[in-house]
Amino acid sequence: MKTSALDFQLSNTVRARIEESGLSIAGFLDLAQLVRNLPYERCTRGDDPYQVLKERRGTCSSKHRLLAVAARDSGHAELKLMVGIYRMNEANTPGVGRVLSRAGQLFIPEAHCYLVSANERFDFTGLTGGQESPFAVLEAEYVVDPDLLPEEKSQLHKRAIDAWRVEVGLSFDDAWALREECIAALSASHGPA
Repeated sequence: MKTSALDFQLSNTVRARIEESGLSIAGFLDLAQLVRNLPYERCTRGDDPYQVLKERRGTCSSKHRLLAVAARDSGHAELKLMVGIYRMNEANTPGVGRVLSRAGQLFIPEAHCYLVSANERFDFTGLTGGQESPFAVLEAEYVVDPDLLPEEKSQLHKRAIDAWRVEVGLSFDDAWALREECIAALSASHGPA
């Protein structure tokens, strides 16, 4: 991974927002590494991108939304927030295999957030990597405005789940419940120690 595209100073405004969380970080790369090391767990509030730092946890969505906002507000709008729809399975997302196996499924479509700059993907979710990359089984990618991420990601993801559930003969509610069970398994295996 080339990190030179991420090696820039954060604006004073961004640094002040970070300091509200009791942290002092001057560079984007340092912020990205800190975010990667935070536990994988949903924040209690989704309206403030900086909630990730206040609660010291986050998911792919909240972590990358924070990073995209920090980059944009530091004058680096070339760093794009992406939503990719991929076929989540045990090989690329360790921790979900048992859940999928119990449901008789090999995979389920998952919406994953990450950053892109100059056609290079950067993933700071911080989950243990699998034998395969989720990027190897991407079905679609979308550039998303970080301010609109919660709504847009939800719509993109629900469309993908809806198309898949028809193929495998599940109701939408059952398919979404399976997805939520997978995410709970990830949180349990990658959350706070």
